[in-house]
Amino acid sequence: MSEVIRIKIYGKDKEGGTCHVQVIMKSIPKSMSCRLTCRNDEFFRNEINFYKHVLPALLEFQATKQVTDPFDNYPKVFMSHSDGESDFICLEDVSIYDFGSATRQVGIDLMHCKYILKTFAKFHALSFAMRDQDSEKFWEIKMKIFETYYHERLWGWYRKFWKVLCDICIDVVEKEYPNTKYVDKVKEFATPETYFKAVDAVNRTFDSGVISHGDSWTNNFLFKYQNGGPVDAKMIDFQFARCGSPVLDLSFFVYVCTDQKLRSEHYDEMLDYYYSVLAKQISEMGSDPSKVYSKHTFLFEVKKYSFFGLVFSFESTPILVIASEDNFDRNMPVSICDF
Repeated sequence: MSEVIRIKIYGKDKEGGTCHVQVIMKSIPKSMSCRLTCRNDEFFRNEINFYKHVLPALLEFQATKQVTDPFDNYPKVFMSHSDGESDFICLEDVSIYDFGSATRQVGIDLMHCKYILKTFAKFHALSFAMRDQDSEKFWEIKMKIFETYYHERLWGWYRKFWKVLCDICIDVVEKEYPNTKYVDKVKEFATPETYFKAVDAVNRTFDSGVISHGDSWTNNFLFKYQNGGPVDAKMIDFQFARCGSPVLDLSFFVYVCTDQKLRSEHYDEMLDYYYSVLAKQISEMGSDPSKVYSKHTFLFEVKKYSFFGLVFSFESTPILVIASEDNFDRNMPVSICDF
């Protein structure tokens, strides 16, 4: 959804010596066909609104609390601009602090999962505590971002692509599990009605809606490593930021970014770990987790909304498994009528 370059900005320090700052410049694609097809201007506007209005308010609220391990798992933003034509975001380059990507085709282990789940829990907890203690401010910042993917207004844009994705998924299951119940299951699921179930899920924000990431696949997390293992994580790319159940983020991550073996062995452990961190953060900010988002409510929503991860896996799994050199060329001439 963007073009990204790394820039070094050189200058002079107070003593007259040469110094530099390293930043990431994220800009709207130059290709007009790509912009129109992918609605890049909307995604940039949503992310910039998140960085300008939503994140600062959440961090300001957090700063008034005595939190042992505050949410700081994001790159700083230095400047941004949005006009639909020359949109950009200038971000801190956290690679200078030894943060980098995991290999997306390999998958991630339990330790990586726990750092991602911890990051989600710290992030989501800010919304739960603010909703409880300053609901007016929370609903004010909620209105600054908007749904960029699952909305009735977008069905005309997404309809043909959804049909292609469904056909691909059915074909894959028929080849991998021929003449099994899974073929019937995926055919029941791969329908237009499922898209509208996702629309309904993302719009149910009154009871348990939090500011959520929205695009929680592995590439949107950077890890810091020591002795061969992760010791910290940062969350990037908030173009899909929305207000919705925290389970939307979790189900996307669990069903898109983990393999069957890890889920079979550690699924309950991952859910328990996420909720334990969430409850701790909410408590430290002065709210009662059993009242604002109980374990019972959390597990109920896990059952209700986990299908959302499968919905998004239709699109994201092919992107995850394809090698970077085989990815599509955004500058390739394309007609909007082809989609």
